[in-house]
Amino acid sequence: MRQYACNMQSKSANDEFFYAKRCRTLPILSTITYVPSYPNKLRIFLTNASSYWQVRCYFDNKTVIRSLGTTSKRHALQLAKLFYEQHLIDTGVIAQGAVANTQDLSVNTVANIMLANETARVKRDEITNGTYVMLVSRIRKWVLPYFGAEQVTDIKHTDIERFLYFLSDKQYKSMTITQYLNALHKVLECAFKHGWIEKIPTFPKLKSSSTPRGGFSVVEYRALLRASKVLANQVCAPIKVTHRTKHNNLFAPDANIPVEMTWLIGFMVNSFVRPVDMKLMQHKHIEVIRNDHIYLRLTIPETKRHSAPVITLQPAVRIYEHLRSYYAKQGMATADDYLFLPQIKDRTAAMQLIDKYFVKILIATGLRYGALGQRRTLYSLRHTAITYRLLYGRGIDLLTLARNARTSVEMIERFYASQLTPEMNVGMLHSRR
Repeated sequence: MRQYACNMQSKSANDEFFYAKRCRTLPILSTITYVPSYPNKLRIFLTNASSYWQVRCYFDNKTVIRSLGTTSKRHALQLAKLFYEQHLIDTGVIAQGAVANTQDLSVNTVANIMLANETARVKRDEITNGTYVMLVSRIRKWVLPYFGAEQVTDIKHTDIERFLYFLSDKQYKSMTITQYLNALHKVLECAFKHGWIEKIPTFPKLKSSSTPRGGFSVVEYRALLRASKVLANQVCAPIKVTHRTKHNNLFAPDANIPVEMTWLIGFMVNSFVRPVDMKLMQHKHIEVIRNDHIYLRLTIPETKRHSAPVITLQPAVRIYEHLRSYYAKQGMATADDYLFLPQIKDRTAAMQLIDKYFVKILIATGLRYGALGQRRTLYSLRHTAITYRLLYGRGIDLLTLARNARTSVEMIERFYASQLTPEMNVGMLHSRR
């Protein structure tokens, strides 16, 4: 075994910093452990950079180091074996199911293998990183604390039902409980595919009702625009500079609402886009079209597995031109600049700020909650855009609307058209040929 050590006594201050950082990721000698039955192929170890055990696998043509995602040495030994055997299966060296006879097939062990497979799916672009992060959250929140030490071979239908009752006692709604059950099902499905269990237990089925996010009426929409303008023009007291105000006061809770929030609200209501689209949208993605109709063609990067262009309504053109003119004076309207808060290059941070600003506007107008008690968010603006087209669009069909909004007809009927009443389109009902 290579001896890992850092002789820093003869290094300069900068060199010491470099080597100190590098040593954090090197194995701690006292923790290096050979995996039984694989003395020349596998070893696990800890580093100063993480509390999770790492595995080093020696294959014929390469060496692989991975985090095992566990702080238990016993589980780390089992996971190292399963990781090695899974690689042999994936490369066709051994047949599916021809794994060694392991003593520990706990839910914790199998869940880590399943998550490793899901990580590979993210890299292959089969699922989004957001989907993976949500799955990890469900697994670690309740699935592992409830089932972690149990063997997958011992889990029966009655155990799953007890888990359902446990989640119900936590006051979770049916949709959330279903997501936890789906996460558990993925773990058992992984065990079944490896041949560690003969069949997957039957899962209980839940009836769930979807609650729309809640759009805004025309009166409420106008109130949002007025409030955003008022808040943007407020004179705030000087803000004490702290770690929360180091980015030009953008993180200050009492700072002014940016003037572009008014444009953002109007743009979303006239363009059908999602908040995640706003995060990624740059000027190069926007083309102004002026022919029989005036609109913007948005060629936004792929989000939610949709990549088709989006056509806006005519008011979005005026909003965009005002926005571009405003930022052009500040030198931030080039093709690669973002539309909203372009000065913030960390787009996740930018969207978090936009969310906070919008919540302040909702609170100021008393519109934080919808008619059904649902909490309104930026997504409610997209809901408003689609609902307005259903109400005021003359003869528009659901397929055209769904494709332009980068969604499906089923989602339109389930979440957007569900809140429409016959009286809202009384003119259409009373119309004659």
